[in-house]
Amino acid sequence: MRRSASVSSPSFPGPLGSTPVRRGAAAVAVTGGALSLMGAAAPADPPAVAGVAAASTLPEVGDVAVPAVQLLPAVSPVPPDPDVLDDPAELVKAVQLVEQQLAQAEADRVAAEERAREEAARAEREAAAAAEEAERRASVSGGDCGISTSQLGAVKGFVREAAQFLGCTFGEPTMLGVAGRAGTSDHPSGRAVDFMVDRSTGDALAACALENQDAMGISYVIWEQRINHGSGWEPMEDRGGVTANHFDHVHVSFDSAGSGDLSGC
Repeated sequence: MRRSASVSSPSFPGPLGSTPVRRGAAAVAVTGGALSLMGAAAPADPPAVAGVAAASTLPEVGDVAVPAVQLLPAVSPVPPDPDVLDDPAELVKAVQLVEQQLAQAEADRVAAEERAREEAARAEREAAAAAEEAERRASVSGGDCGISTSQLGAVKGFVREAAQFLGCTFGEPTMLGVAGRAGTSDHPSGRAVDFMVDRSTGDALAACALENQDAMGISYVIWEQRINHGSGWEPMEDRGGVTANHFDHVHVSFDSAGSGDLSGC
């Protein structure tokens, strides 16, 4: 009986004529990170391979005896690369950490830009408010009207500012400030101003003073024998004359500097 085996090719002429080549299938194996080609047909001379037993001789073909053929691996195994990660978990964690750091850096950048915009807007509002206050103070201090305050005497600073505002608004009337008075009065302490006006001007000036009562720190207004603390006009006793009864001037008393937020009159 004949054994099953791959049959060697006949001898080739030339240099390869004496070297048998066995036909066979090639198998690829990946083990431990190494690529090996197993079972490739490679010529071998059994006597030249030390320590390897030769394959059994095939039966004779005709009068020719077929020599034995030894199959050897065509590629030697390669040891695994120690730098190759067996477990990718650490690499994944490192990538996630970098992504988190990048996201945090972007969030910090956006927050910093938002804070910068808010600070710029606040600075702009403060600058606008300062300009408005400067304009208001300019109008209160007389602006371009050039009203004289020489007859006010040593009144409080906020009283002088309010007097200039009202005086410039209502035709630059004569204004009287510090003066001796009998009885209770705010004039000696520099907290009152008398505006010498006619009736129509006096009506408008008294109304404007009461409209800006909180802004100018006004405690009360006296006009035409009436007094108003901010809650309406109340009649006063007859003091015996036009000036004493405040028919020729509006009396305005102050108790503080006020808020300074003046409205138009």
